[in-house]
Parts: sequence; C-alpha cells; structure tokens
Amino acid sequence: MGVPHGIVVLDKPAGITSRDAVDHACKRLKTREIGHCGTLDPLATGVLVLVVGRARRLQELLAKSRKVYRARIRLGATSVTDDAEGPITAREPAPAPPSEEQVRAAAARFVGEIEQRPPRYSAVKVDGERLYDLARRGEGVDAPIRKVRVYSLEVTSYQWPDVELVVESAGGTYVRSIARDLGEALGTGGYLAQLARTASGGFQQAEATALDALDVQHVLPLENALRHFPRIDIAASQALRLGNGAVVRAELPPLALAGDETLFGWVNGHAVALLKKAGPQRVRSQRLLVTAPELQKLADDELAAGPPQGGAWSASDGAASYADDERR
Repeated sequence: MGVPHGIVVLDKPAGITSRDAVDHACKRLKTREIGHCGTLDPLATGVLVLVVGRARRLQELLAKSRKVYRARIRLGATSVTDDAEGPITAREPAPAPPSEEQVRAAAARFVGEIEQRPPRYSAVKVDGERLYDLARRGEGVDAPIRKVRVYSLEVTSYQWPDVELVVESAGGTYVRSIARDLGEALGTGGYLAQLARTASGGFQQAEATALDALDVQHVLPLENALRHFPRIDIAASQALRLGNGAVVRAELPPLALAGDETLFGWVNGHAVALLKKAGPQRVRSQRLLVTAPELQKLADDELAAGPPQGGAWSASDGAASYADDERR
C-alpha cells in the first residue's frame, strides 16, 4: 500500500510533545511523511491536526488557522516556563486577590491584535536556535515581541487563585504568554495550570482520534481541512493550464475579491491547487495539490464526459473560461 495523503485529527494526551505524537503516528501509519499544524506542549491535551503525504504542502497555511482553547490560569505565582511544568515561585508577600471585575477587565485587554512575547521555553528561533535550547543552557534570551490575533477571550470562572478561560485565536498565539501577562497585569503573577485545545482549523475535539487507536482509516481527505476557505470550481483542463504556469480567468467569490484571502481551485469535488489572485477575475497557481498524472487524468475524464449541460465551460458557471488564459 502506498503512502496515504490527507489529514488526521488527533486527540493528543498530556505528557508527550507534539513531536512525540507525530513519531507515534508515523509508526501507526507506516510513513515518515507527517507533520503537525500547531504545537501543543506536553502539558496540553486536545486537537492536534496532522498532515500526511502531499497534504504537508499546506502545513504552514493550516498551522495559521483558528484554534480554540480551554485554559486554567493560576494567579499568585510565576513559572520559569510560564506553565505548571517549570519551577513555580510564589509571590511574596502574598498578593491580595483581585476582584472578579478586575480579572474580567484585565482579560479584556488581550482581545484583538495584541503584542505578545513568546515564552523562553518555546520552539521560537532566535539567531537560528530554539529558545528552549538556549534556556536549557542557562542563556536567558527573550524572544522578540510579535503581533498575534486573539478573536475572543471569555472568563468562564474565577475563584482565587484560578481563572478559567475560553480563548479563540489565530495560529502562533501562546496561551502560556496570556497567562503570564494576565498575572502581570493584575500584579499577582500567573502561569498556565491546564490547557486543552478543543478546536483547530474547524475540526472539533469530538472528531479527534485517540493516539493508540490511529489507523489508516482515520486519514481524512485533504478537502476536509479546506471547507472554510474560499473556493472556485474550475474545469480540469484549466487546472492543467494552471499547473503549466498559465494565468486563467475565473469568477472569484466575494471574500477573495475583497482582499488577499487564500483560495483553492476545485475540480469535480477535489481540491487541486492553492491559488493566488493575479488581477481582476484572474488567478494563478501557487502550489498544486495533486500530481501531474492525476491532473491529466481529470482532464481526460472531463474530455470524455463532454462539456457540462448548457454548453462549454465559462466563467459564469463557476469554471474558468477556456478563451481567457494567459501565459506568464
């Protein structure tokens, strides 16, 4: 059996790294061609989306997708790692517990595009080295502050010293940093005591597979991960032209017209290419998601079946117009 291609929605247990989870999946699926779409620390549990085979071509893009977390933050102390894994130092003298109103007001500041410094113990690279490697050597190097997007942050419970939150954020956001910075904003110190990722890229925890149950049958089509992205339906022959470097004319969905949103070209229910706008109602391929022989077969099948009912393909019926492709 060949290498599978697609998506795995894994339910990561506590106590292992995301790399450990990938290694285990490689053994279960008998392939080394697996990556993950957003690190979960050993402390954290929940949805870890894996890309298998050719789906790895979209790993970076899918890693940026929205994620939802349930978090418990412990106030009154700090941690070297900003979570319960590191040495914990209680604040002395013991801080006065803030009111619930103060906690909610402080938490509200972390919604929107915010500036965030990743934890010292993280996979972020500084001068080519991972921060956690520098930290383990005793080199206290801070990561550069960067902008991240937090779509919503809801305080669901507060009983000193614990604050429970639901956080929805873009990829690259560290909930550990939110815990640390919330503690600083309240003047109490704080660290992440517990974390569960309940959704990633539209996949919910209820859809996730336990690590020990993982089998090839759990590899989902890549299309399952693209259901929230704008798409255009194109003719297979036009997809073939895109694969050869052509710029083709196509009717773009409203979201894609409005900005630089990512969009995909689909042929007969299959996502075949990551596209980029190349002018008004024109697109070109950034990356093919199928092989050239697979694309040629789609085109041959389409030719054998004849044009869709009503005549030749055109931009008006959701496919690119044959007459309007241009070479780059």
